[in-house]
Amino acid sequence: MYKTLISRLPNFFRYVNKVYGFYKTVSSMKDKRPRPKTSPQTIYTSVFLCSLLQLGSLRRLSLESKNGRIRKFIRNVDKEEFCANTINNGLENIHTDPLEQDLTTVPKKLRRNKAYGTAEHPRTIGGLKITAVDGTEIYRSKTISCDECLKYQMKIKEGTETHYVHKIVIMQIVGRIHTSAVQAIMGIEKILPKDKKEDSQGDEGHEGEGIAAKRLIDKMIHLYGSQFFDVVTTDALYTNEPFVNFMNLRNKYVVSRVKNERTNMYKEIESISKFVEPIYKNDHKEQIEYWIYEIPHLEASIGWDIPIRGFKIIEKHYKIKSSEKIYTKEDLFLCMTSIPNYIADGDIIRQIIHAKWGIENNGIKDLKDNWHLTHNFHHHPNAIYAMLLILMMAYNLFYSYVFQHIKTYRLYKPTIKQIVEDFVSSFLHWKHRMSWVTFDTRGP
Repeated sequence: MYKTLISRLPNFFRYVNKVYGFYKTVSSMKDKRPRPKTSPQTIYTSVFLCSLLQLGSLRRLSLESKNGRIRKFIRNVDKEEFCANTINNGLENIHTDPLEQDLTTVPKKLRRNKAYGTAEHPRTIGGLKITAVDGTEIYRSKTISCDECLKYQMKIKEGTETHYVHKIVIMQIVGRIHTSAVQAIMGIEKILPKDKKEDSQGDEGHEGEGIAAKRLIDKMIHLYGSQFFDVVTTDALYTNEPFVNFMNLRNKYVVSRVKNERTNMYKEIESISKFVEPIYKNDHKEQIEYWIYEIPHLEASIGWDIPIRGFKIIEKHYKIKSSEKIYTKEDLFLCMTSIPNYIADGDIIRQIIHAKWGIENNGIKDLKDNWHLTHNFHHHPNAIYAMLLILMMAYNLFYSYVFQHIKTYRLYKPTIKQIVEDFVSSFLHWKHRMSWVTFDTRGP
């Protein structure tokens, strides 16, 4: 039986400090101001705690400084000056370059420690290291705006009204088969208004998700190295020749859905698949049958210069009841890839397409439902980006701690919600000060 552990939060900090050098991460924070009253280290750890405990409010965190709880985990907090506005001002002036660099710590360490799965549940698919890229809306307001807001004109009964929106693109490691493998977030990129970039090609007042995704991929190659990932899997928005050519020039492969029925690619896959003999497989363990129709040299049919393959895949889920097979669900989807057939067959492509859903369900949905991704803590361009980077760091470290360190998770399988409740209970009731927290540069 799982029991609440009051020392959960101190254990977490000791773990992330020992394994990921959290002390060095905090110490690397810098502020644009020459002599800020509240150090960037205190600002960073305050926001990190707020994200980790999933409080959803900086004001609630600042209230904890009044009764001294926060000072058990953050050094030199002045309870008279420490408030939500103090944190907000600090976020406006904190340097984001160290935050981007520090976000790479967890994925790199996990790769070095071979913590992306076991022999039975490999982290790669067909030997390929898979990442997923997807865009999402994070904030929307009718009244508050900044220089990086995307403006949308929405129709209402009285005419139109302007909505101010922030969107980002996320890259996350996917491809896991085992449910306890860490799906670390590698990085994020803002989707900017058109007037921010000269090469904007988007609609509705912004540069477009594709432009931001290209910028993100280049940044990730620079931060992680060219060998960190092999394949980027995407949704149908990226199924176009410019993006595939962009990836090809960087020696990366693309696997993406094909959904638009009006495109030549969709029509060609549908029509040619009628003359193709499908590959049939029956996975008794997962209780699924599937048929894969592969269309090689699809570029010849649609006029592309880059070699690509198309696929039509039919999946039927079943269960055995009274020795009789009963089908419970049927899926049909089209996809394409630039991976040559000698590297990945149709079954591997099917698995990679399923891996793409990891960023939607285990990444973006989790962040929005549980980690307050859509809550605007402070509407300022630098503050928003800094807050997001700290949130992603907390997300990575939390799941690394749960999946890689907690033995009770493997033994008793508590819910993630129960573990978060442990963190909050530990924050409220832990009586001792964290002895290793000495990162505040102002001194005692």
